[in-house]
Amino acid sequence: MFPSHRIYFLLFFFLGTASALAANADQQLGKGPIQVLADHLVAQNKPRQQAIYSGNVVMKQGDLVIYAADLTIYGDNGKVQEAVATGSPVRFTMSSAMRHGYGNTLTYEPASGRIVLQGDAHLWQGKDEVSGNEVIYLLQSQQTQVTAQPGQRVRSVFYPSKEQKKP
Repeated sequence: MFPSHRIYFLLFFFLGTASALAANADQQLGKGPIQVLADHLVAQNKPRQQAIYSGNVVMKQGDLVIYAADLTIYGDNGKVQEAVATGSPVRFTMSSAMRHGYGNTLTYEPASGRIVLQGDAHLWQGKDEVSGNEVIYLLQSQQTQVTAQPGQRVRSVFYPSKEQKKP
């Protein structure tokens, strides 16, 4: 048997390693090469750099994965400025941040790490959910802004954590 101080050391070591890996994954959100898979591609360099992907589109950058029917990437000097995905719906996942969402349109700006879901937009973190007509999510700061259509309201559902004690 291990002495109790060795067990605590191992426990703290593994917890610390898991926290460091999660923090490193959060720092990698929205960074690295962008990979796109699709059934079809049409691209042009003039008058504007543009690549139009269609059919079962999957775009990946680090931990971010976007699934769409169609995706248009706009570039400038060989750098991706914006990716606009459409579908019914467009979905995205980020496993390290425990986030996923969908909407009718998704706009992604790699330089700022901004994701905008529009039209029946939903965003989850774990089981917690926010929804509205538009959801803006900032990858680096993990801030969220939700707006509703005129005359409607935004919706949020939050589940209490299991750590909370019952009264």
